[in-house]
Amino acid sequence: MSQSILILSPDVITERMAGPAIRYWEFAKALTHDHVVTLAIPNTIPDTLPQTIPIVQHTPENIAALVSRHDIILFQGYLLDYYPLLRQTDKILVTDLYDPIPLEGLEQRKDETPAEASPIIADQVRMMSDQLKLADYFLCASTRQRDLWLGYLMAVGRINPLTYDEIKQRVLTVPFGFPDKTPQRTDAGFRATLDNETKFVLLWGGGIWEWFDPLTLIRAVHRLLPRYPGLKLVFLGTQHPNPVIHAMPMQHRAEALARELDIYNTDVIFQAGWVPYDTLHNHLLDADVGVSAHFDTLETHFSFRTRILYYLWAGKPIITTTGDVLADEIAHYHAGIVVNPADEVAWIEAIEKLHDPMYYAACVKGVKSLAQSYQWSKVVQPLRTLCANASLSSDMIIENGYRKSSHWDCVQENNALKSRLVELEQQLAIMENSNSWRVTSPLRDLRRRLTHWKK
Repeated sequence: MSQSILILSPDVITERMAGPAIRYWEFAKALTHDHVVTLAIPNTIPDTLPQTIPIVQHTPENIAALVSRHDIILFQGYLLDYYPLLRQTDKILVTDLYDPIPLEGLEQRKDETPAEASPIIADQVRMMSDQLKLADYFLCASTRQRDLWLGYLMAVGRINPLTYDEIKQRVLTVPFGFPDKTPQRTDAGFRATLDNETKFVLLWGGGIWEWFDPLTLIRAVHRLLPRYPGLKLVFLGTQHPNPVIHAMPMQHRAEALARELDIYNTDVIFQAGWVPYDTLHNHLLDADVGVSAHFDTLETHFSFRTRILYYLWAGKPIITTTGDVLADEIAHYHAGIVVNPADEVAWIEAIEKLHDPMYYAACVKGVKSLAQSYQWSKVVQPLRTLCANASLSSDMIIENGYRKSSHWDCVQENNALKSRLVELEQQLAIMENSNSWRVTSPLRDLRRRLTHWKK
């Protein structure tokens, strides 16, 4: 059945897009084949953005009209806070949980004191909890994430007698993807800016966030340069397209290390800005190997590194660190080399191995096998099925103008209140036996109100 779908992007969508923006742009394109889709973005609509799908800017002034015109609302992050109307709607809510934000927040704030970090992390957890309490469907990027969110749903009472038989169909794995068409060069990429001595390029195809480890890789490249003078490491994006997201301390540390080793913007290149989405393929095709390095953390365990997908799209072997689901798949398909976190020697050995033409060709073959699973047309299929058959969750009701789980928000809360009432009545019975009529007068008033409430 065809539905009308409103996709609310929390991230700016322009000709330059980061992961969340790309995800909702591609969701909208894929769903328009079967449904009426509106992509709503937080920024003004740039003239340079292809008008292949209906796009509007979402604002506090138009959100009510947008919601009223659609059957299904897909959203992420703090949009429940920005638009309280979403907490009241009887429309079907689909929340996208592919980014476990509190885990990133814990990594980002490791250098802060608990007093500084705790309120921010607590608010991020509260934000995630609100989505899990109020949505009808839940998207994630991997089976690991699915287990995480199923546990969370159990903790907040959304797995209950009303939803138990249907919950597996409401938590859907919809990973990131890449375009169906094999990339073909349409213009020059970053190699046009490199010197003529460049022979082998490692591409870091995204931002340098706090949970990544560019430092080990930079040191490995520095140690290899005497034997491989044509080796380059290129960081493709150093300024997030969303102007409110600034460079993180790890990026400053990476640039400082490159300067200290005297290889800044000569052998280790930090490309300014962020490349346009419709020219990204030209830069990917300029690389020999795609790289990603992170730490052995809980954030890594539940992460889904979207940059890895674009290396696969371009047919490039990958060197990455262990710990996330894509590292496991790269190892399984022999699509590159997986090294231990912070292992400088392992990075050196991996880069040397991929200089071997036969080994490189074998990895390219593995890349092509792995890439078949991640075309956008395939990864969005569960979302297409969801939209065609969507319904409110069996425990979701609208009461006093607000969405709530009839089990979590009503049954459990009511039982807790009844237990508390029994405790209060026992305390009142003891206190009313006091000889002081004046002291116990307010308590008698309270008993009358409690008795009235029970009726």
